[in-house]
Amino acid sequence: MDLDRYCVRERYTIKEVLEQFESDNHRVAIVTTDSGKVIGVVSQGDILRALSSGRSLYTPVNQIIRNSFLHLYERDLAKAYPIFRKTQISLLPVIDQGSKLVDLITIEDIYEYLESKRENICRDGNGGRN
Repeated sequence: MDLDRYCVRERYTIKEVLEQFESDNHRVAIVTTDSGKVIGVVSQGDILRALSSGRSLYTPVNQIIRNSFLHLYERDLAKAYPIFRKTQISLLPVIDQGSKLVDLITIEDIYEYLESKRENICRDGNGGRN
């Protein structure tokens, strides 16, 4: 997976983030420093709220990001699924102890995880019943 497709730098403007959303067909981005440390996330909703409160398209994204964000320290779809289900997010960063982005879990990953669980249940022949 090309992690850079999901990342923007903290100095990007709202306009640049929107352009990246458009080109990559995403609704959320991971905001990183130049050294690759994750400092937050920004979504289309965050941008809409910022613009409707009077911010300009040329506002740096680091002024509107959510600094507290959901994440995991390992790629674990079983742990990620309840987070996706409860919060209805579409992207979950996997970071190391230094807050560097090491992987991402997308909603598509969760769909594949659920499909494989369903296939395993059907293959076992008990329809999920014990």
